[in-house]
Amino acid sequence: MIKKFYGGKFIDKEKLFIEGIKHPIKVEYYKIYDNTENEEITQYGLEVVKTEYNKENINIENKQILKVTKEEKVIDNILDKLKNNEVTPIIAKYIVEDLVYNL
Repeated sequence: MIKKFYGGKFIDKEKLFIEGIKHPIKVEYYKIYDNTENEEITQYGLEVVKTEYNKENINIENKQILKVTKEEKVIDNILDKLKNNEVTPIIAKYIVEDLVYNL
């Protein structure tokens, strides 16, 4: 299994303020390549990592979703949507399921 950084961003301060959050939050997205037993077919998955920078400590939360598709174009499209909408690990699975279901 290979994990490659796809992109990341800090969640907009205004969005955080509306939610009552006063510390920065960064979300990173990774593409995961996973070869099957026969090594001929690559399955693509993803990981979402959220890092909260509190004054007292740093909290990290992540979610891996493996074997989403066999098409790299599809996983890139999903990762773009997750990144553009600042999707966090807690809801990533549900969003990915909706996106895959509606392909």
